Amino acid sequence: MTSERTSMTQADPTDLSLEQREIADLAFALGAKYADRRFDDHDASLDQWRDLSAAGLTGLSLPEEHGGAGGMLDLCIASERIAAGGFPAAKLVIATAIAGTVIARHGSEAQRARWLPGIAAGTTRFCFAFTEPEAGSNANRLRTRVTGAPGAMRLSGQKTYISALESSEAMIVVAADPERGGLTLVVLPLPCEGVSHHPVRMSAPSFEQQWHVFYDDVAVPEDGVLGERGGGGRVLFDGLNPERLIVAGQAVGVGRWCLARAAEYASQRVVFDVPIGAHQAVQHPLAEALIALEGAWLLVARGARLHDAGRPAGLESNMAKIAACDAGLDAADRALQCFGGSGYTEDTMMLQRFTYMRLLRTVPVARELALNHVATAGLGLPRSY
Repeated sequence: MTSERTSMTQADPTDLSLEQREIADLAFALGAKYADRRFDDHDASLDQWRDLSAAGLTGLSLPEEHGGAGGMLDLCIASERIAAGGFPAAKLVIATAIAGTVIARHGSEAQRARWLPGIAAGTTRFCFAFTEPEAGSNANRLRTRVTGAPGAMRLSGQKTYISALESSEAMIVVAADPERGGLTLVVLPLPCEGVSHHPVRMSAPSFEQQWHVFYDDVAVPEDGVLGERGGGGRVLFDGLNPERLIVAGQAVGVGRWCLARAAEYASQRVVFDVPIGAHQAVQHPLAEALIALEGAWLLVARGARLHDAGRPAGLESNMAKIAACDAGLDAADRALQCFGGSGYTEDTMMLQRFTYMRLLRTVPVARELALNHVATAGLGLPRSY
């Protein structure tokens, strides 16, 4: 790969505006700045977040009147380029893509004025509490409940695998609302009385600490409900589609980083008098991985453009997440094989990238659940859940 190809968004640059190309170059530099740090180096993640905030990238896709700029495609470009630089920005998924989108689309005027400027500036960070021990991400089986009359609502239950609670100023909680027969999304400032937590012990590298979270009859703030009470299904999916797209962009970026390192290594590593990159056994697997990444990126861009146009993007977002995480994992696997034994050392960090890509194939949203949506929405097959 030439330096030109690895320093800009791999999609045809003529499809991008000058401003988007500038976003791409800036984002790539802020990923490359931390490329020698481990993915589970939480100090590096926080330092990078401050850099992203100072550069204005934390406000991408948010309304201009609240300090934001651009659309979802711009945020996807930034997410992909940061990851391609070498150190993805996981917080863009939760704070900007999920919380920012949900509040911008469904928050009251007062909620937008309270939360969006801080999200755009990177000073108000959110975590997102959805998954549960017995339900996973099946919204129909959530046991966390909100009850009570407006102004006196209470929240009780448990969540698990909640990212970055320790570095967040607020939390969005998805809860069942038996009195209204649906889901209700609430915002809690952190710390919050009645909310306790303890860490999940992870083996895979994670940019942010994972937490078990418990709600013991928590008082919901008077202005804490996002959207209509009991109508949280639509609110939820307006946040989950951006999540799929930004994770997909990140997966493509990590895959491209792996391929770029593998191509550089294969061009320099000489065995039996010629570089190993001259052999078809190395060239073809890496070339196939690049093709898959390019195709996945086009799905990401398609989903982002639909989102920006206000059109349904659930099918495209799920397809993009599946394709990008499959392609990113395959690229990491082939790059790891290219490095041979060196791929398992700390010097190359290849195994860490491979492990992280394997994690993204599972979370957020299991690949099988995303495929269920593609089958029903794309093919008209009966629902299995």
